[in-house]
Amino acid sequence: MRSEILRMEHVTAARDDMLLLDDFNLHIFGGEIMGLIGVNTNGQAFLIDLLERNLQIRYGHVYINETLQSGGHGPAAGGRVAVIEQKGRLIEDLTVADNVFVMHRGFKKYVISSRVLEGQFEQLSREFGISLDGGKYISQLAPYERYETELLRAAMTGAKLIVIRDIGNLLSTADLMKFHDLLRSFSERGISFLYVCSHHEEAFKICDRVSIMRDGRILRVLDKKEFKNENVAPYYMDEFTAISQERIIKNSDDRVLTFKDIRTEHLDSLSFSIAKGECTVLMDLDNTVLRDMIGLMRGDVAPYEGEISFRHKPYGQREARQSFKNGISFIWEDPVRTMLFPEMSYIANLAFLTDKKSHPVRLSKRIMKSIIDEFEPIIGEDIYRTDLSGMRTQSLYDLVYYRTYLAGPDIVFCVQPFNNADMYMRRHIIGLMNQFKKRNITAVMLVTNMADCLVIADKLITLAGGKFLSEYLRRDFHLFKSESIIL
Repeated sequence: MRSEILRMEHVTAARDDMLLLDDFNLHIFGGEIMGLIGVNTNGQAFLIDLLERNLQIRYGHVYINETLQSGGHGPAAGGRVAVIEQKGRLIEDLTVADNVFVMHRGFKKYVISSRVLEGQFEQLSREFGISLDGGKYISQLAPYERYETELLRAAMTGAKLIVIRDIGNLLSTADLMKFHDLLRSFSERGISFLYVCSHHEEAFKICDRVSIMRDGRILRVLDKKEFKNENVAPYYMDEFTAISQERIIKNSDDRVLTFKDIRTEHLDSLSFSIAKGECTVLMDLDNTVLRDMIGLMRGDVAPYEGEISFRHKPYGQREARQSFKNGISFIWEDPVRTMLFPEMSYIANLAFLTDKKSHPVRLSKRIMKSIIDEFEPIIGEDIYRTDLSGMRTQSLYDLVYYRTYLAGPDIVFCVQPFNNADMYMRRHIIGLMNQFKKRNITAVMLVTNMADCLVIADKLITLAGGKFLSEYLRRDFHLFKSESIIL
């Protein structure tokens, strides 16, 4: 009989009169990888805090290792729940071995021998099949190595349940597959996982069962034999397939951006082209080239060899340093946090780029009124806000994308556009990208995994080892299988 690691029965919790968990039920057994897909993110953060920190609840029961949690009295089950998420919990200025052995409850030595620690670490990592230098500093680690370290630390602390939260966007396709293999090896040792992500296809690849959550409630639990798209589709607010595609009509001389034999530190004779008005996914399968791609387009990186052409003209480092004035925009990862000015009014944020183009528009009262007249039917009353405080995340995404739309670039690079977005928000972002296509703005998504990129894309270009690997047009997307690619 399988041991029960987690049992949550009819759990209801609220904070400040906001319902966070609503009659929530969840069971996880020893050695099981349970997926948790968020149709939206409501209640997710509280759920993870509850498991890790033993928070108070209004109704229901939580059992960890068959021990009833009292609520509000210290770490859950004596610290037997660990959390691994995008925001790492490792100490950058210490070594891997220090983080694994020293920085946890119960370590009582006052004089620490680095040689002894590294020897113990080598033995532990060998036991779990991990090849990692214990003397390396955390600041020197790649994302995948950081997650290896966090897994080892969780195992060292005796964690029986490890929560993995939204890490897919930080790992390349190849690294995510390796990490999944690592999770399976840990689960074979009896360690259980709650794998929290926003995309069912990611969960289906690793989980034994998957729970679908919305507004703090579990809607359905799928067994492995039920891992089919049609079993998840009813829980989307709108079917992704309902989004109408803007048709792109191209001619042979319609290329807006061309890379020809580009070589940098991480690019190896890379060549590809993108057509005007096209939505293209550039998928970096091993997460090595996106920084160089962005650097080339912004002028921070100069190619060792090769040529870049933009709008049929040479695009060198001098042009790249004036990228926006030359018709190139960027929407960064987590744009709501990094691209807006919270203290400025909505309309000031919206019009921020219009007077910074190569042919700037002077923001007179007449121009501002015309912007309001154009966007008020789309945005609504938010357009009159004097600052951005208290606005919904969806409205802030509207602001980011419509600001770029209003600036009217020739091409916009969207960096990891679906990172941390739940099902609803991904669908909304796809709709915003469709607005670029309606205006014939070329959109390029720079990604390390697929998420829902192909819903809106016209073309997929895959890169591996800094080289061009393959290209698929929309009619051939069904042929793309990232799992079959040998890197």
